[in-house]
Amino acid sequence: MSVPTSFDSIIFDLGGVIVNLDYGLTIWAFSQLAGYDITQQYSQQKQADLFSKFEIGSITAAEFRQGLMRLLGFEAGADAIDQAWNALILEFPPERVELLRQLGRRKRIFLLSNINELHLATSDRKFAEAMGTDIGTLADQFERAYYSHLVCDRKPNTSIFQRVIDENNLDPAKTLFLDDTAHNLVGAQQVGLQTIHITPENPIESLNLLDL
Repeated sequence: MSVPTSFDSIIFDLGGVIVNLDYGLTIWAFSQLAGYDITQQYSQQKQADLFSKFEIGSITAAEFRQGLMRLLGFEAGADAIDQAWNALILEFPPERVELLRQLGRRKRIFLLSNINELHLATSDRKFAEAMGTDIGTLADQFERAYYSHLVCDRKPNTSIFQRVIDENNLDPAKTLFLDDTAHNLVGAQQVGLQTIHITPENPIESLNLLDL
């Protein structure tokens, strides 16, 4: 893996980069509710339009739940749907959080996540469970956090990357973007950001970011 040798700022994705995910758990949970394998309707790479709308905040959680029941053909209460939807969010490895804290003392660091209100609430709760409250919230670890449902835009659109660059006066050539979804890197590259694809075999703690 080729890692840039000099940068001033780092933009981090959240899921699969900082917090561990298992999409299979959510697919399994909804398959149990629906009574059949719902993989075709939900995947990380190609999501049904309903999921994208929820990610950019154009529908409410209640509208998302209703749309999900129509899409998958099942009936369930809000709590059961939310539990299945949030099942994919696992743990925040403390060593990754500590890495962020150390990087934040040396570099400008930002968070840019395609996320929705239900996943954000669960992520915030799991961050507090893992790290306590002495160091603040998940968002507090960064100079600024960008969540797709709050800014009404999502990766890989070049517009959301350009927004982060412009609002924070970043030099794209000296800014590193890390994401676990390969197609999200395309928009970042189009606006000149340096990129690294994060995988389970190459997590952020393996990159020696503190030495760059």
